[in-house]
Amino acid sequence: MRRTFTTFAGFAALAAAVAQQASSVPDIAIAQFGQTWYGPDGPWSAAEVEVGTPPQKVYLTVATLQDTILPITPDACNGIKACIDGRGSAYNQTSSSTWTPTADRDTELGADMSAGVIVNGQAYGIEVRGVPGQDTVSIGGIPGIRNVSVGAIRSTRINNGLLGLRNVTQQMYRQRLIPSPSWAYNTGSGDGLRLPQLVFGGYDRSKYLPGSVQNHTMIPVDNGRPTMKATLDYFFLNITGPTDRRSFKTNSSLIDGPLEVTIDSSTPYCWLPRPITDKIAQSVGAVWNESIGGSGYYVYNLSAPAYKNLETSTLAFHFNGTGDSWLFNSITVSHWLFLAAPTEGVDPASPLRYLPLRPVDNASRSVLGRAFLQQIYLTANYYTNTFSMAQIDLDSQSAAQYVRVEAPVPPALPSPSPPSSNKLSDGAIAGIAIGVVAFVAIILGLLFWQAKKRRKAADQPVPTPPDADKVYPKNGVYYRELSADALGGQGRMFIDLLFYILGQ
Repeated sequence: MRRTFTTFAGFAALAAAVAQQASSVPDIAIAQFGQTWYGPDGPWSAAEVEVGTPPQKVYLTVATLQDTILPITPDACNGIKACIDGRGSAYNQTSSSTWTPTADRDTELGADMSAGVIVNGQAYGIEVRGVPGQDTVSIGGIPGIRNVSVGAIRSTRINNGLLGLRNVTQQMYRQRLIPSPSWAYNTGSGDGLRLPQLVFGGYDRSKYLPGSVQNHTMIPVDNGRPTMKATLDYFFLNITGPTDRRSFKTNSSLIDGPLEVTIDSSTPYCWLPRPITDKIAQSVGAVWNESIGGSGYYVYNLSAPAYKNLETSTLAFHFNGTGDSWLFNSITVSHWLFLAAPTEGVDPASPLRYLPLRPVDNASRSVLGRAFLQQIYLTANYYTNTFSMAQIDLDSQSAAQYVRVEAPVPPALPSPSPPSSNKLSDGAIAGIAIGVVAFVAIILGLLFWQAKKRRKAADQPVPTPPDADKVYPKNGVYYRELSADALGGQGRMFIDLLFYILGQ
């Protein structure tokens, strides 16, 4: 009997644990950012990520279109410590016990970044070569995210490694670490007055102007991956500043017709047709300088009369499907950054103020990068294949107001070895609870049957020794195998990001 009640106590403890987990649901995760701002093309924030086992801490630039986490390796800096420290630290995949390569040689890892952009007849893309694979990653206070796509960069033109968001977000969701495969992001500002933010599984409603959000559908590219594309209907240069939204001086759009653009934070620039970039540069006193950076930049001429327009001017982007009024439904951004060493042609002691626009030959490959996203709150949801843009509230002093974005519970993944701490779905919890109740009922029934049998046996004659030799004790165990396969029948609980357009 002692063993029976011990077994019953064990299953009661299991039932209590199941009930406790039933009330536990995955929460949002908030990435941490380092105190250092990186980049020769502007002061950009970098997210703190740990890759590998044991964990190696690196600081990565958020890349909204990239699938893969792309940390640089010591090889990208030829092992020079000053280079490694200046580029957000390095990751050595050979030192990680959980690293699994998926190729045995260097491959191109950044094909999606600024793909197809052509400048002065030459193809432009962010060259990123390295070894692709998978490893364990920790981010946003969530340790041990398994099987994350990681590319160990050995050769690159970019300064920092990149935090590709799509795969790590989906892995966090599949492993039931966040409530949905979604994120929200703002780059912050290099002056330190506005800190960056990256939220997985939700968003912060205090960050943007109420009613300013514009919703869009992700469009799959040739490789099937979703990309963030939107169509500009109007594009205005506001010379008088955003304090009075009726004070636009420009009476005509800078584009003659709809212009499709890609939203991509892996590049700092806004890549637009040259007639547009030239006209904007002329309006704010910037001139094209071929000798800067090897490929040229719009550098501000401080003595130009138009330069005074810079401090009080903004660019107004009006996207298709966001209302008829370009004045009230436009997103506005400022348009200046600093170039610093080691940019070619820049004095290390004298950073250059530049216009972060780059001219492209093919208008169909226009890209809006981090310069655009400084004043944009960008969200993406891979379950609904949607994304949204909202105007950052520059004057907000309120505390963070995090909102969870829900999605159906994903199917259970095979448990790794050692077992992971992944949470059970509601369906699995219900199955276990039913199994426990059934098991307890069987045990109680057996106890009652055995007691009745003993009472009946007590009324029978005691068997002779030969007969007693034929009576063998039976120690069989009765059990019901529990299963956690009944998943996926849950009702949908997705909270759509419903926004209305106000603009600034």
